[in-house]
Amino acid sequence: MTIAACSSGGSADGDGELACALVRKLPDRMPDQPSGDSSDHSFDVALGRLNTAAELARVAALQDTKYQPLADNLATARQTFSTTFDIHRAEPGIKQARTHC
Repeated sequence: MTIAACSSGGSADGDGELACALVRKLPDRMPDQPSGDSSDHSFDVALGRLNTAAELARVAALQDTKYQPLADNLATARQTFSTTFDIHRAEPGIKQARTHC
């Protein structure tokens, strides 16, 4: 099995493509944060994808400024969640990020 990240060569385009692949996997309506002991990991998966996409987009933008809008939108979405603890308030930033993919 070949992992796509290994074949991208670490280029800005490769990082940007990986970020967009993760953005495309994010649901339009983010899952609610689970309460208590839940076997549903959809919230953690979505948050992990958001954080990873934001970091990949940031790295891509460092190499090529065409990825800056994507990086900015994902950073805004991530920051919104980290300050409000409401993942649904991050949805507009995710929606805007999709326009750059």
